[in-house]
Amino acid sequence: MTVVLVGVGADSEHLRPKLQLSDEGTFDYIPIPESYPTSETLTYGTFDLNHQGGTAADLVTAISPKGQDSDWIEESAEIASHPVHHDPNFEAKTFGDRRGGGGKGSTLTTNFGSSDETDILGFYTGVKENKTDSNVNRFLFGYMTVESVHDLSKLTGEEYYEALREFPENAHAKRLEAAETPKHEDLVIVEGRSPSAKLEKPVKISERIDRAPWYRVTEEFANEYNVAGGQKGIGRKFPLVLNLDAEVFVEKVESVSETK
Repeated sequence: MTVVLVGVGADSEHLRPKLQLSDEGTFDYIPIPESYPTSETLTYGTFDLNHQGGTAADLVTAISPKGQDSDWIEESAEIASHPVHHDPNFEAKTFGDRRGGGGKGSTLTTNFGSSDETDILGFYTGVKENKTDSNVNRFLFGYMTVESVHDLSKLTGEEYYEALREFPENAHAKRLEAAETPKHEDLVIVEGRSPSAKLEKPVKISERIDRAPWYRVTEEFANEYNVAGGQKGIGRKFPLVLNLDAEVFVEKVESVSETK
């Protein structure tokens, strides 16, 4: 029984403006832009915002698919038509990441599936608390109950491709479908099940500090959620491991935030 939190979603390297909470404290998760050929039909112009209304294209003013200063796209029609990298996909209950190259795959295989008890994969991202906030603290905005974890990195060639095709709604499988070759050869795929949800009001994880990595897990969150491993100083999207029963975790997050 393990709860692991991983950082995902659009950040300032991929999207402008920086995401922020609404005046009511709600949050709309927006994925990063896709940087590889994909069969994904969901674009910024069709990705609905649950709380603010409209679509992501109404909020986003620029995207950088590769996270490089040289490839910023600012033309509104081009943004609206650009596909999102829909990962995690809460509707299909699927998530994927690579084992190497800064991915979280090794953390997922290490911590999940070691017993018959329920595991939870939670997701956090950087968010401003209001328009004047200069900080981008980390907020837990959703979770997925783990049904199974598939380490595809042990496979090669066509066997790897066929295994990835078993998860057609996963963003990485859609890359394979469009390009006929995957972007990554070391993927770990998580299949989820209910309960899984995006939180209406996300849970604050971090606070600003005056030295690198500039943000750390708050003492309140660490104590309340039994942070057992990972980065107590949380810079970007490092995994956090919680020593917490899955049912207790769900009760805690649902007690402070309605789910969508």
